[in-house]
Parts: sequence; structure tokens; C-alpha cells
Amino acid sequence: MFTEKDRRKCEEIFRKHYSGRKFHDTLYGELIRKYLQPGQKVLDAGCGRYMRFCKDLSGMAELVGIDLETTLETDNRRAPFGVRGDIARLPFPNGHFDMVISRSVVEHLPDPPEVFREFSRVLRPGGKVVIITPNKYDYVSVIAALTPYKIHRFLVSKIFQVPEDDVFPTLYRANTVSAVRKAFRLAGMVPKEIRTINHYPAYLMFSPMLFRLGIFYERLTSLKPFGALRGSIICAFEKPAKPGMVRARVRNGAQIEGARLEVV
Repeated sequence: MFTEKDRRKCEEIFRKHYSGRKFHDTLYGELIRKYLQPGQKVLDAGCGRYMRFCKDLSGMAELVGIDLETTLETDNRRAPFGVRGDIARLPFPNGHFDMVISRSVVEHLPDPPEVFREFSRVLRPGGKVVIITPNKYDYVSVIAALTPYKIHRFLVSKIFQVPEDDVFPTLYRANTVSAVRKAFRLAGMVPKEIRTINHYPAYLMFSPMLFRLGIFYERLTSLKPFGALRGSIICAFEKPAKPGMVRARVRNGAQIEGARLEVV
């Protein structure tokens, strides 16, 4: 179905068009570091069995990962630490963390505001949530939503060469800019940054012809008028330091998206 020759050709095309570019994991890591202070306590909600970002950030912060996976890649004798649990029912006290991070989790949530309220509960006042999640309007998300789960699971596992049990059903209930903003607002949090970003056509790296079409689409959606169709949403939200005393200051006529929100 997918030949190694085709994969190698796609890798050559990738190097030609995307060498030196930053994509979603790098941008996600940069946004986390923008708001993270050394020594702070961070919860990685939906950390995955390999706890990648817990490990990447453990040198500058106290990391705890939580996931429903039965096995997490830690012995829990040293950082980062891992807990098996439901992110909608976090087993931590109020105000325990300075930051909650979550990568590629929101698209799987049946009730995002419920989960975001839990994020807010375990954050101290002024704490941040940083997430990255697929955009509902990206062509990959549209195809995934229309494809039966068994087929989607099979295809993704083959394309990315990962176990099928690493591929989960998607619901996309807070996967537009307006939807994610509303869900966090219902959880009592305010936006610091929200933007859409593009990714190279990773799902098409099995076919050089389709990969080239994906490059064209990525270049098209990189233009400002098509920003709503970009691949991912990356954002940071804040738990107000003084609940009920927060209002948005919009400078220079900017819209609320991208404006800086201040506690006053």
C-alpha cells in the first residue's frame, strides 16, 4: 500500500520545501516556555505513554503527567512523575499547579468545558493553560470526522507507523477558535493568545503526488484570508488572579483575538 520508495521521495520533497521551518510541536514548546518560570509546577494533561513533553521540560520545572494509559514511561522515583487518571476528574488539590499543558487532547473530549474547569481548579490564580489541538476545518480533521473510526485508526497507524491503540476517536467539540474561546470562558478563564498555525502535509507522506498537493494547500492557507483553515489551533489561557475583576483592554483598535488581556 505504502512503499518505502514513496516515503523516501516525500522526505526529499519535505527537505526541499520545509528545511528550517518550525512546526506545531516546536511552536507549542516555545509558547509553553514563554509563560513558564523556572521551578514552577506543571501538569501535562493527556501526557501519553511516552511523556515526551514532561521529559523535555523537566529540566526547568516540576512536571507531572496524567493519562488514561495503563503504562507511563516513568518509574516515579524521579521526575517527571506520572499518574494514571481521568483529566475530567483530576486527583490534585485546588491551586496546586502554575501551568497546565495539553497536546492533541481537546479533539477527543466529550465535554471540553468540564475538563477546562478542572484545569482552572488545579491552577493557582494567574496560572496558565497552554494547548495545541487540530482545527476542525482542516482537511485532515474533516476527513477524520467523515471516516469510520476503524478505517481512520488503520490508516493513521499505517501512515505514521504507530500502534493502532495510539489512535483515538475524535469529536472536535472545541476545535475552532470561537469554540475553544467559548469553552474556556465557560470555565472562567481568559485568553492570552489564540492563533491558527499550519503544518507540513504529514498525513500525505505516503504519496509524492498527494504530498505536493498538500504543500499547495499549506501555502494557500498560510495566506491571511484562509487562516481559519489552517491545521492547528495553539493558545494560552489564564486563570484570573481576581475572579470577577477581569476585563479586556483592547489597544489600538485590535480585536479581542490576539489582544492582550490584563487583570485590573
